[in-house]
Amino acid sequence: MQNQLMSVYDTGKAGLQHCSGGGSMNFHRLIIGLSIIAMIGIVTESAAADAKEIHPVLDAKYGIWLGGFFPKVKSDFSINGQVIENPPNIDFEDKLGLEESKSVLWGGLSWRISQRNNLEIEFNNLNRNGSTEVTEQIIIGDSIVNVGAKVDSTFDFSIGRLTYGYSIIRNDKMEVQLKAGLHLVNASVSAQLSGDIEVCQPGEVPPDCTAFGGATDRIESSDVKAPLPHFGASFAYAFSPKLAIRTQALGFAIKVNGIKGSLFEFDTDIIYNPWPNFGLGAGARYFTLDVSSDGSDLNGDFNFRYFGPVVYGKFTF
Repeated sequence: MQNQLMSVYDTGKAGLQHCSGGGSMNFHRLIIGLSIIAMIGIVTESAAADAKEIHPVLDAKYGIWLGGFFPKVKSDFSINGQVIENPPNIDFEDKLGLEESKSVLWGGLSWRISQRNNLEIEFNNLNRNGSTEVTEQIIIGDSIVNVGAKVDSTFDFSIGRLTYGYSIIRNDKMEVQLKAGLHLVNASVSAQLSGDIEVCQPGEVPPDCTAFGGATDRIESSDVKAPLPHFGASFAYAFSPKLAIRTQALGFAIKVNGIKGSLFEFDTDIIYNPWPNFGLGAGARYFTLDVSSDGSDLNGDFNFRYFGPVVYGKFTF
């Protein structure tokens, strides 16, 4: 390649030298010579750019990652009943015996649509269950659960995130993006009650409610299924073609038609690529979600947060 470029360059140079003594009839040769030299400069610059190594976090068109997430979880909830409204929130971990720590599969994918436009998807699933004997009176829906009663609870929580990013700063070392998208939340709370339970019927006033004597256990439940918008920004910096960091913050708050909610997510990672198409990542995730409503999807109050490390492998191409 270099010998071919030198040959073209010599041809252009000879054309210039010949033109310098050939008068106006050789003017076209001067133009040809200048054009050849200009083309050499463009080709040489392009070859140098192609040879420059850039960390895949700044340059890869596609990315797929999969690994483990090890969060510590805190959550509480309340369910409004037909008779009892706005009962106090119940701590899932402290009062209902759900595990505070969980190990789950975590992953996602990204698509760099163009130099400045990027699309990213992440997902995880945090399903937990617990069983406990109540040590102090609690209220779930219209059910008053007295000391000694048993509660078997489940809390299924899955979340997907779809985020579009636009690069306002981008070079071979750094990228800053503005973000917008949706958190897709699916949360289901269920409490199976047995033992010393009172159920408040219409017209009754707590605590003077009817003792529960059904042949089967009583179940109180509520669901949250909603696409929640978010906005934010991300920052990525490459220390070298193999080592980079990336952080992002996303959040949103809304209050409309009896629904009040807010979410916030903060992520940080360090990514090491021992090979061009495969890297190892480690970082942390923090997420908090607070939603309250008197609607049909959620009739009560729901608060959820987690924080913990992630480790993963990432393929880029």
